Amino acid sequence: MKTKIVCERLIVSVSLAAMLAGCATAGDGQQSAFANISCNPAIAAVAGGILGVVVTGGNKVAGAAIGAGLGALICAAVGYEAKQIKTATQAQADYKAAHSGRLPEQTSIVKYTTAFTPSSISAGNKATLNSYIEVVKGRADATDPKIEEEATIYKPDGTVAKSIRKPVSTTATGGAFASTFTIPMPQGVPQGMYPVKSTLYVNGVSVAERHENLQVVASANAGTSYAMTAPGLIQ
Repeated sequence: MKTKIVCERLIVSVSLAAMLAGCATAGDGQQSAFANISCNPAIAAVAGGILGVVVTGGNKVAGAAIGAGLGALICAAVGYEAKQIKTATQAQADYKAAHSGRLPEQTSIVKYTTAFTPSSISAGNKATLNSYIEVVKGRADATDPKIEEEATIYKPDGTVAKSIRKPVSTTATGGAFASTFTIPMPQGVPQGMYPVKSTLYVNGVSVAERHENLQVVASANAGTSYAMTAPGLIQ
């Protein structure tokens, strides 16, 4: 019986992955498979419902509720904004002042920090992931750095909900930037911890990662709510 249950869960996991792959379309060719999702909410809800039935031990009503919430999350639009707060020249001057008047040989990440405000929200609200990025062009680099930032949002079971990658600046340049990902958690998403990985790219190469957690809790006026926690589908 245990072997049968494991096999059934494996089939569900594969089916879910296939549905989610069909739900997402690629962005500009440089984005990940889940970036800039153009999604069919009905398909996403069905895919989430499959997961929900497994998570709730076969409860189709609870599974449908989780499915609707996760479908809305998969298809929700994540906003991104970035503002340059220090020019490339200013960043270079600050770097030289701190390093005996010398610039780095290769383009250098001076600082990259991330934090959520707030770090705990109820379903139906939005959280903001704030970043500070400072990059200095290296002496040996002929071209200015092209900087991009990516946020990958994970469901509480550890699987990817969505990922979005955006340029920090419309033109290649160093300097310091303040950026924000605005992440909605639609009504119906299950309670739990939603890990978010931020990845910084310079000239298409991943150079730094940061990890934050977003806690989703039941709202005061919500009806029955469901929690989804790790581990994942296959036990």
